[in-house]
Amino acid sequence: MSNEMWRIILAVAIGAHGIGHVLFLVPLLGIADWGQSTRSWLLSNLGGDVVTRIVGSLLWLAATVGFVTVAVGMFGQQEWWRGLAIGSAAVSILGLVLFWGAPVSSSTFFPLLFDIAVLVALLLLRWPPSSLVGP
Repeated sequence: MSNEMWRIILAVAIGAHGIGHVLFLVPLLGIADWGQSTRSWLLSNLGGDVVTRIVGSLLWLAATVGFVTVAVGMFGQQEWWRGLAIGSAAVSILGLVLFWGAPVSSSTFFPLLFDIAVLVALLLLRWPPSSLVGP
């Protein structure tokens, strides 16, 4: 598989993951209710619903915009995409942990695994190499 194809596949996966955060954002904004938790085990007890919705919305918006921007950066072979991917994964993990509910659903478990995979790939494995996707 060519380097360009790898770059496209990885960028699409990262971008899709970013767009997936809308599934958490929309219920917090009160636009739709499809079963995602709008309560945080920490924020709801400390600051109530308004603080929970504001903080949660900012986290999900940051993760969405961050990962979509990472995808654009990968497509354009920009040098900054790796740092933004690490930051976006950290923000996403924070949001998932803060809004972790019981029972755990696949819509929270699999995004967490993806975020962890991004961090492990970039920080521990130093993957993907620049030779594969660019800087």
